[in-house]
Amino acid sequence: MQIKEIGLKIGCLFILGIGLVLFLGLTFSRILIPLLPPLIGIFIWLVTKTQRKLVRTETTPIYQIAEGWVKIQGNVSALKTFVTPYFKQECIAYTYEEGNITYDSESCSEHVTKTSSKKEFQDFHLSNGTGKIKIIIKDLNLTLLEAKSDTKHSIKYAVDDIRYTERSLKNGDLISVLGYAVKNSNYAYELTAQANQPLVIATPDFEDKTIKSFRVFKYLMPYLVLMYLAVNYFLFLAPVRPHEEQNTAFALLSFFGIPMLGVLFGVIGAKLSGFGKDFFSCLGGICFFVALLSFPLLCLLYMVETNQSTIIEVWASIFICTSLAMILNYRKLEGAFDKD
Repeated sequence: MQIKEIGLKIGCLFILGIGLVLFLGLTFSRILIPLLPPLIGIFIWLVTKTQRKLVRTETTPIYQIAEGWVKIQGNVSALKTFVTPYFKQECIAYTYEEGNITYDSESCSEHVTKTSSKKEFQDFHLSNGTGKIKIIIKDLNLTLLEAKSDTKHSIKYAVDDIRYTERSLKNGDLISVLGYAVKNSNYAYELTAQANQPLVIATPDFEDKTIKSFRVFKYLMPYLVLMYLAVNYFLFLAPVRPHEEQNTAFALLSFFGIPMLGVLFGVIGAKLSGFGKDFFSCLGGICFFVALLSFPLLCLLYMVETNQSTIIEVWASIFICTSLAMILNYRKLEGAFDKD
């Protein structure tokens, strides 16, 4: 009964949230459109603060450490070992979470409600060719490490599936630690957390993927700004035209035709090689991102009965800016995620 009540409350909150978003979108559409992209950008900037600090901090040789924030890369070592609760893996530190999964058939999404958690950790050492340093752990944060999870599916009605998730550090693991270097009573440096800034623990693979992701964003940023300016110009500054009837053919093309072309070109590109692969893969990428970026905006514009010529100009702005970004940066984008 309690599970049903929780599910009912979550469903009601979800419906209220969707209704609120639609109400705000319809009522304040002229404010929402220019404000939403900058707000999303600020949100991304805030949530990636730790990752940006991690990748921008150069790795310091252990023998050159001075007091302050430093990043050390090395292999983990500790005397004591633990065994993780679910996967029974030997490690020197771990985090464990257990949660109930609820599924939303309409949105094809799932929600995990954490029911229990556990962590065990200890101080450990990092060593590399430049020396050895002790890492003081006050609280364990392994969110940047790869998670290992398993889901137990229930065959009983109204009984949620259960997901088990673990992250662990093992002796010999190669990791990077960003922390504050301080001297201990023996005048040797140790890494620890400082104030409200915990230790950051990550793998070289995570750092590499993060650097490449930021690099892709850097490549695309000028075109996103150009797209933002063009869309807002046609919506708010362009001369007002006489009202035109809605074009059904354009609506079908933009909502259904472009995504289908993206899938088709992507499949064709995957089966070819050389120039043909690059050509069709680029076309598929353009169609996919145009559909992704234009879909919510076109929905809003059609709902508030925007003039058809304005809708076409907005869509064309997205199409042109996306095409320029993909064509001029295709090699860079393709190479950004190539395995070294």
